[in-house]
Amino acid sequence: MGYDIRAWLDRDGTPQLQIIDIESGDVHVAWAPRKHRSRELKSLFHELMLLSVREKLTRQRQPG
Repeated sequence: MGYDIRAWLDRDGTPQLQIIDIESGDVHVAWAPRKHRSRELKSLFHELMLLSVREKLTRQRQPG
C-alpha cells in the first residue's frame, strides 16, 4: 500500500495537506488549519498517527 502526499499553500498562504491511498484513490487525511493553529497541528499529528497504525495493522493481516 502506498500513499500520495499532497501539500500546498492556498491563495491566502494557508497550508493544506492531503494523503491519498494510491490503490483506491481514497483520501485518508485532508487537513487545513483553522483559527487555532496549535490545536490544528495536534489534530494533524493525531490523524497521521492513526493512519500509521492502520497501515501497520493492514500489513500484519496480509499473508506474508
